[in-house]
Formats: sequence, C-alpha cells, structure tokens
Amino acid sequence: MWVLQELAVVDVNRAALLQYGYTRDEFLAMSLDDIEVVGELAKEPRHSAAKPPMTKVGGASGGALKHQKKDGSLIDVEITSFTVTFRGRPALLYSTLDVTYLRRAEAQTRYLDLLLATVTDAVVASDDKFIVTGWNAAAESTYGRRADEVLGRPDALVFRTNFVGVEHTEAIQRLVETGRFHGEFTHRRGDGKRIHIESRAVALVDCAGHRIGYVSVNRDITERRCAEETIRALLRDVLTAQEAERRRIARELHDETAQTLTSLLVGLRTVDESQDLGQAKEAANRLRGLVAAALLGVQRMARGLRPSVLDDLGLEEALERLSLEVGDSNDFVVDLHVTGPRLPRLPEQLEIALYRISQEALTNASKHGSPKAVSILIHRNAKHVRLVIEDDGKGFNVEDAVSDKQLGLVGMRERAKLVGGSMSIESSPGSGTTICISVPLSGSPAFPS
Repeated sequence: MWVLQELAVVDVNRAALLQYGYTRDEFLAMSLDDIEVVGELAKEPRHSAAKPPMTKVGGASGGALKHQKKDGSLIDVEITSFTVTFRGRPALLYSTLDVTYLRRAEAQTRYLDLLLATVTDAVVASDDKFIVTGWNAAAESTYGRRADEVLGRPDALVFRTNFVGVEHTEAIQRLVETGRFHGEFTHRRGDGKRIHIESRAVALVDCAGHRIGYVSVNRDITERRCAEETIRALLRDVLTAQEAERRRIARELHDETAQTLTSLLVGLRTVDESQDLGQAKEAANRLRGLVAAALLGVQRMARGLRPSVLDDLGLEEALERLSLEVGDSNDFVVDLHVTGPRLPRLPEQLEIALYRISQEALTNASKHGSPKAVSILIHRNAKHVRLVIEDDGKGFNVEDAVSDKQLGLVGMRERAKLVGGSMSIESSPGSGTTICISVPLSGSPAFPS
C-alpha cells in the first residue's frame, strides 16, 4: 500500500517495499510515473492526478495495470484506491495486488481452451471417479454426443465400449495402477454407428502428487481399419486366384499338353518301327495334327495369362478379341464400340488396367448376371478415356454388394484408382448393370503431365 499526493509517493508500507524491491527512501523520491508502464508495451495512456486510472465505485476505485519493479521486470497488478486525508491534505491510498501469475494462468487456460477446440482428436477428461469433466468439440463430432449430454455422467454410461485385445476391467485396472493406457476399442456412437478408436490415456496429479483425474486423446481409425481389412481380403483373393490359376494351368497341361506329348512320343515310335515309307508318312501326318493341337492349347493358355495382342496392337484390338472369345463361349452377345482416336497408344499401365476391368466385368456378367447382351464402349479424347460396360442381366442392389465386400467389384475399383481414375456402378434387381470407368489422361499416374 502506498499514499499518493499529486502523483508523488508520500508513504509506503513494508509489503510494497518487498514487492517492488525499492527502499523506503527510493520510494518516497518517486512518483507514479516512475512505476506505471505506459506506451506501446502497456497499451495504456499516461494518467494524470486529476483523473486517476481507476473507475469510481462508491468511495473507491479499481483497475488493472502493469508496474515495473526495481530490477526492470514487469508485473500485472490490480489496484484499488481510496480518497483519504493524509497529514491534513487530500491524498489517494493505493492498494496493489500482484496478479501476474493469475494473468498467466488465465492466458494459459484460454490457450488450452483454444487448443482443445481446434484439435481434430477427441479429448475427454474425467475426475478420479471417472465422472466426465471435459469434452471438446472433436469429441462431440467423434462420439455423436453434445457436451451437455455427457458432462457430469460416469464414463461407463457414456461409452458403450468393447476393448480390442484386452478386457474392459483389465484396461481400467492398468490405467489406475500405472497411470497410463494405450489401446484400441470399438465404440457405438450416439446415432448407433460402430466406430473404431485408438486411445491414449494418462492420469492427472496435483502439485502434491495426488491423483485428481484422467485425460484421454482418442482418434477415430474406422476408415483405416476398414481399408486394412479390405487390403487383407484383396490379398486373400489374389492368393486364391493365383492358386486357382495354377490349378487350371496344371490341369490343362496334364489333360491336354501332356497327353498330346505322350501321343506324340507313341507316334514317333510308330514312325521308327514303320516297315515302308507309306506307313511312316501316315504316322507323320497324325503327328503333325497332334503338334498343331498342342500348339493351339499352349497359345490358348498364353492368351489367358496375358494376351499378346494387348502388347502388340493395343487396348482396342485386345478388347475386340476378348469380346469375340467371351461371346463364343457364352450364351450372350458382346458388342464393342470404340470412339475417338486410337493413336498414340495409351500407357501400358492404363491399357492393362482397363483390359483387366473389362475381363472381370464380363466374368461377373457370365457368372451372376445371365444377360442376353453385353455392350462395351470405350471413348477417348485428349483429356480423358472412358470405359462403359453395360448388360441387360439380372442386376443387383449396389449398396448390398458394396457392404458385402464383393471382391471382384472392389478389385475393379482399386485398379481404376491405381491409374488415377474412378468407377461408378448403376444397377438394380431386374434392370441390368452399368459400370463406368473414367480416367483423366493429363496428370494421372498412368499418363503424367
């Protein structure tokens, strides 16, 4: 506390000496202007004796300022002043309270509130009894519950949780005993949707070391887990397809090529044992037919693995050959329509992707659609290439097919994404199916700009 007369300090108590670091004689030689910080630093105007820096409240006034101590450091102070009479003259009695740490704490609190409001992870706080005390905006979005719905409630009632790889009681016990927990769990949102959460939780303690609560940072990893499951399913599908292809090739080699070579070996023995030239020529003619059949079988297997026409002549010619082969081996007609320029050829990666997508679509149609006709349209211009495969078959419910993770459709979509394109499916029961693939040519992974 100090006493001012016309801004000059005329008396001061011991607490002021300790707070500001001046001696009594130094204080009494100073004025208010020597203590108050003004200008750009304080953002406050200089006060005059005629107009004290406080707002009048009854017989007293109060305000907040910055003062400078003897060592040059600044402190935030709250001031309360009273009009008094000192030594027979009017004076002001100043009572100053150092609120520096309070201001810092308030600033830190505002910063933390802003931080919690802007982070994308759900932050949840609870007391030592697991009563929810904090719930940021990301938690509202992640869990589908407003803060006013959950604050003050036990978290066991808020969260309907199944932990992954650990029992619920074990996870809570680990958090209570060690003060830390890192794990994953599934949770049912307020709207009933099940989500997958990765959570990190720690215990909070006060300055005396007593536990006062817990805070957890939770991240929604549902999409990541779905992507991982899809990748695993695709990998299983690829491995299954590889084994099926190996079985098919082994069966064809055994049933056709091996038997033809065995017949060829027997025929060569007949030629060797022939008694005259006529018998040898007759046996040689039969062998020529066997060799031709074996060659056709090998060529057919090679085309099934990778059609040479795709490498030699391009996508359009390969699709024409594919349409003829599928049409000949099934009870439906495949029509191919090509519009736009064919030269220059598309990049190899893009040609392979569009060919395999067409191959898979025709396989799906023959297995599940029972169509009478299938139409393949490929249109190309300077900016994009579009592939449309349409059939008049049974059709299906697109949402059910996607939810059931039909790996053929998933594989087609992934092939389109790998070349920078997109795939759309239109179908309904009894109305056929239309699959559209659109790939931008400029800037795509298959056709960089």
